[in-house]
Amino acid sequence: MKNNKGQVFTLVVLLLAGFTAQAATITASLDRRNAVVGETVTLILQTNDTDQSMDTDLAVLEGDFDVLDRRSETQMSFVNGSKTAYVRLVVTLEPKRTGIIQIPALKFPGASSVPLTLKVSAAPAPPPGGPEPVFIEVAVLPDAGPYYVLSQVGLTVRIFYQANLTEAAISPPAPVQASVRLLDEVSYQAVRNGVEYRVLERHYAVFPERSGSLAIPPMQLSGRLLERPSDRLWQPTARGRRVRVASEPLTLEISPRPAEYTGANWLPARRITLSQKIPDSVTLHVGEPVTRTIIIDAVGLEENMLEEPVWPDMPDTRVYPDQPQGISRDDGKWVLGHKEFRYAIVPESAGELVLPEIRLDWWDTAANRQRTAVLPEYRVTVLPSELVPPAASLATAVNTVPGSFSGVPGGQAETTRDALLWKVATGAFALLWLMTLYVYYRRGPALRRPVNANGSDSLAEKELLRQIRQACQKNDASLTRKVMAQWIRNYAPPGMRGSMRDFGAACADQALQQGIAELSASGFAADSVSRWQGDSLWTAFKIWQGRSSEAGKAALGTRPDLYGQ
Repeated sequence: MKNNKGQVFTLVVLLLAGFTAQAATITASLDRRNAVVGETVTLILQTNDTDQSMDTDLAVLEGDFDVLDRRSETQMSFVNGSKTAYVRLVVTLEPKRTGIIQIPALKFPGASSVPLTLKVSAAPAPPPGGPEPVFIEVAVLPDAGPYYVLSQVGLTVRIFYQANLTEAAISPPAPVQASVRLLDEVSYQAVRNGVEYRVLERHYAVFPERSGSLAIPPMQLSGRLLERPSDRLWQPTARGRRVRVASEPLTLEISPRPAEYTGANWLPARRITLSQKIPDSVTLHVGEPVTRTIIIDAVGLEENMLEEPVWPDMPDTRVYPDQPQGISRDDGKWVLGHKEFRYAIVPESAGELVLPEIRLDWWDTAANRQRTAVLPEYRVTVLPSELVPPAASLATAVNTVPGSFSGVPGGQAETTRDALLWKVATGAFALLWLMTLYVYYRRGPALRRPVNANGSDSLAEKELLRQIRQACQKNDASLTRKVMAQWIRNYAPPGMRGSMRDFGAACADQALQQGIAELSASGFAADSVSRWQGDSLWTAFKIWQGRSSEAGKAALGTRPDLYGQ
């Protein structure tokens, strides 16, 4: 009897062991056993036990492979009424070297896979004289120097690629002693040596910060060339060979400020113009302010590079400057700096107020010579203060009083009273004006916001927003990137202006950040126009903009109009 019990126990143990081993079996396979450097292979780890954990450490693969992706899948099938389930771990690998590479056994909770081998060959060299699938061209604007410190150098980068390039990314220009700003991006098609290419063209503004040699390192592009077999119209996994190309390095000689330049501030530009705004039909009395707005527009300089012009002395006049306001735009190739300087000018005597001629020296980088922008003088008639009676009326009033004023003869009493009243009125005006300025500046920068900071949109911004909305609705990624970049540079909050990547990092909105990332990633895909969907980006952008506008309105408050229009 004991013998039979022992046999039954042994049989049960064997059955349980066999069942456990069967449930814990994990198979490993590669989608192919031969590859070349730069190609990816897919490692598939599979089990039919749906309770089996597929967590494993892939660090053992990183010596010979780049682990590009890992994902889990569950498949179920019914055959003749029988249900079958599989759990898969799919890992995308890119070999780092040639030769026979072993994929070791991977350990899972309660199970492990079997080792595999992969043969990796060197990537084939392109045929001599054959067309390159991807290459980069770089051009400088203007194409010949001299190039000056702090002046814009235009940089055009053209990326030529064939339709089967995907997962492409290119590094931006990164000179050490210069600032770089992306201006525009356009896509088109071109033919080179009888081969049709797609072209992504980007325009950058480079501002050298020091004189001497400026090195622009090669821009690196990496991507994957898809392989689509001609005998298959569809393939579930698009394989491709990774390619890496680089542009030619550039070295520019940057000239310092010329010795013959006599201007107070170094302003190298393609063009600079001066203009002004003064209220029309102004009726001005002593002690009342008139606003003069001096406007500087420059081609090839950002607004933060534009310095305040110097005023000549103005006797019997007080000048109160406002906080300058500026903005930088571009026309796709050149930066357009715009800056406004507002002044409240208070005359202290009646007569003619002369708003003096303003001269601004600058260096013409196109003609390589010094020029001077001139703003003509402007004359305003100043009437006596309305709070002080005219001298004739005051004389009449004094003459009607017999005798003298405080022991002073009649003629002298008239002069003394006129002077006293004038001093009192002038002092009162000065005190009230200084108190107003103190309150204005005491309340801080919230009162000195630029135009449209309260959340309202200018006509130019509304047109740009309309273009963004239409581009998103048409799913046109290239146009959306272009108009979105223009809005960011010109109308985003000051702390968020810059590249689209900088704006996404600063907006603190996860949905908008995801939309911007998807838009940026669609730049090189062959079918980006049909694949990218702009509705989610536009929705996230409008929600973020609405929140930002409400915050701006709440922070702005009520601003007293000290300077008129």
